Parts: sequence; C-alpha cells; structure tokens
Amino acid sequence: MRIIVRRFGELKEEFVQRVFKIINDCYERAGDIDLKLVDLYLFENASLLGAFLDKEKRELGIKTSAFEHSFFSFHDAWRGIPRIMVAYDKLLSLPETVAESCLIHEAAHTLLHGSLEHYSFSIPTVLLELIEEGEISRQLAWNLLYLVSIAVKDYEVSRLLYKCGFLEELNTYVGFFLEHSQEDVEAWGLVKNHRLAKFLYLTSLLKTLCCAVPLLKDKECGEEIAGSIAKSIEYLSSDLREILMDVIETCLEFGENTHFNVNLLLKKIVDKFTFTTK
Repeated sequence: MRIIVRRFGELKEEFVQRVFKIINDCYERAGDIDLKLVDLYLFENASLLGAFLDKEKRELGIKTSAFEHSFFSFHDAWRGIPRIMVAYDKLLSLPETVAESCLIHEAAHTLLHGSLEHYSFSIPTVLLELIEEGEISRQLAWNLLYLVSIAVKDYEVSRLLYKCGFLEELNTYVGFFLEHSQEDVEAWGLVKNHRLAKFLYLTSLLKTLCCAVPLLKDKECGEEIAGSIAKSIEYLSSDLREILMDVIETCLEFGENTHFNVNLLLKKIVDKFTFTTK
C-alpha cells in the first residue's frame, strides 16, 4: 500500500514526516486492509486548503455548501482515490494528542470510505417530498443530505476504530470535539428562531454526536462519554435535547451499508424535526 504525499505551500519536513508516520502506523495497527493507494495532501494553511476544495467542488459539480472549511482535516474520494487533506496551521492549533487522533480518524475513513460510491448520493424520497411540497429548497436538501452522510460515516469510523483497539485515541477525539464553545452558543442564538436554519444547525451537531455513540457501550469510558454528550448540548432546550438523543439512537440500527444508514438516519430526522409549516 502506497501513501503519496502532495505538498501545497511551504511545509517543514518534520511536519510532513510526522503526519506520514501517524497515518502509516494507523494502517499497520488496523491489520489486514484492502487498500492500495492513498493521496495525502498537505497544505501550509487553511486558506490554501479551502481554495483547493472550492475549486474541486466547482470542477466536479458538488452542490453542498462549504461546511468543510470549518474542519481541522478532511477526507474524500471525489476523484476515485481516497485522499486525506490536512492544513498545517489548523493541526498546529490542536493539542498534540488531539491532532494525532484527527489523523487516525481520517485514515480510518480511507479504509471504510475510500471509493466514490461513499460520496455519490442522490436526494432520497423523504427529502424530495419536502421539496415538492415547498417546505425546503433543493439546496437545503443537499446540505441536509451532506450533513447526515458525514455523521453516518463518522459513526462508522468510530465503530471501526473501537473494534481495532484505538480506544484511547478515539476517546481523545470524541472528548475534544464534544466540548461546545461560546461560538456554538452564539450561533444557536442566531438561528433558533428560524425554522429551517434551526434544523440545519441541529443536523450539523450529529457529526460529533454520532461519532461518540460507539463509545457508549465501553465499560471504562461509556459513562463519561454519556456525560460529555449531555453537556455538549446543554445549551439547547430540553425538548430538543431529547430529540437529538432519540435521533442518535438510530445508529444502533446501522448495518454495513453506508447508503442504507444515511437513508435510515434521514428518515428519523424528518420524522422528529418539524420541517413543515402545517
């Protein structure tokens, strides 16, 4: 299996080698894997990474909004080869153990979601019906589909890492991203009185919440993770907290097919979230 490193901007060799080693070690620890090639794109800063992603989306006709700009690292297989993309400045802003866990998280995505089929989705019937009824726009449907797909794939990655014995790294990753910031609270304040923006925001929270679900069954950290999940959404009203907890329980029904899992979670969201004005 080959990892091909592509550099964008000025990067210290020490950083390049460190990232390469963490990802390569992850593959070795994961054991027998069916992966022949991975592209590792390293960017000097988040601006370069963002510009690259915007260009790729224009060329490939990808319709979702630029949610990726907020990520510390990113993965895709838009061109048929699994890619990991990392911005040096963003990774440097994280505690060392969290940065390492982010890289392991992305490497696991290439193991599970390394082909184009995991990034090619059609708007499902449950959202098409809302579009036809005039309840949501097509762009909102694409954004909801994207947010649900990344939540599902993050759950699948955590499930794999837990199975492969990456408990410490997984706990570090989930624990860090479950901590909400003042910016999160302020963002909620801006959207909570706007029906559709509110549910887009709530759907965006599922990425981290679903990622944490596989740890809930662990005897060592399950209770702590449950507490972290509760604390991460404590600024929401009690009814919305209950809805989100009900939604993430859907992960326990997931199988091995990502498209099936995405449709299952979307149906749950549409059932629990009030998209209609009626």
